[in-house]
Amino acid sequence: MNEPTFDLETAHRFFAAAMNNQAWELLESPARSSEQDQLIHTTAHVAARHWSEVGQAINHQRAECLLAQVHAALGEASGAVRHARRALDLMTEAGDSIEAFDLVFTHDAASRAFLLAEELPRAASHRAQVESARASITDAADREVVEAWLGRDETA
Repeated sequence: MNEPTFDLETAHRFFAAAMNNQAWELLESPARSSEQDQLIHTTAHVAARHWSEVGQAINHQRAECLLAQVHAALGEASGAVRHARRALDLMTEAGDSIEAFDLVFTHDAASRAFLLAEELPRAASHRAQVESARASITDAADREVVEAWLGRDETA
């Protein structure tokens, strides 16, 4: 195999961010085709794979959160729960890098995952943690993103 003509770390970072952003854009779509559902699944996993090469603990945590959200959106309870648990576990590893924004999205993913798995007390517990973290967001841009994400359910 020939040596690449590009810097692998830069390539991993580029594809991790690009795939992450594409997956979130697809998640935010009000309706997806079956082809887009397959694309979102693949794209989120590709993002996580690239982050595994170059990311810090926070990137790994956010990648697992994205995977949990994607599996939940696709109605895949076992995958959603598996990735939500991993995202929750990685919050400790990410330490001070975790922001209120991350708490909202991670607990939201966990709530959706446990709801799909019909673990209603756990789903409710994580939903309460979503609201607690939501109330603690002080950054206006973060608040706007969170409100738009959570508002999707309120308008559906």
